Amino acid sequence: MKSFIAIVVVTMAVFAKSPLAQAQECQQRLDEAERQIRELQQQVTGLTLPKLTGILKSSVSQYEAERICRDRNMRLPTARELALVVQYEHGAEGISETKKDEYRLIRGTDGAGNPDHFYFSNKGYKRPAGHLGNHWFWSSSVHPDGSNNTYKLDGYDGEIYDVSRTFTYFNAVRCVQSR
Repeated sequence: MKSFIAIVVVTMAVFAKSPLAQAQECQQRLDEAERQIRELQQQVTGLTLPKLTGILKSSVSQYEAERICRDRNMRLPTARELALVVQYEHGAEGISETKKDEYRLIRGTDGAGNPDHFYFSNKGYKRPAGHLGNHWFWSSSVHPDGSNNTYKLDGYDGEIYDVSRTFTYFNAVRCVQSR
């Protein structure tokens, strides 16, 4: 009996995973579950994420960014589209249509002048590697309190801010196909 117990104990020790390996496996399962949840959320809401180009040019004003996209028969993404990318591709809490604690109101108007207001939280944002995590990206959404301000996405922290459309520092262009 003692030899049987010894064999069982040795077998369990050989096949047991280290705590680090168990933690890594748990993290992989969690990451996969989060990815599946985002996919399901997209299916349930009928959400279509914009397909953004890579960075086409940097250190440009929002006016230049609009021209660059237009010259390619594309357009700048809206603030809402950038928020959706941050939410579904980079893990942020993202958009809420109703006021919540720690969510900021984004009050924009689209290119046709239609209001597009939503609440946004960048909590949980996972910064992308390389240039996407080091630039700010222009949107087409204009702040309603002043036609000289528009929204941009900060790739470093996943936050959406309104700034002057003439501001060029770190601002870059990514476009989407026109609707």
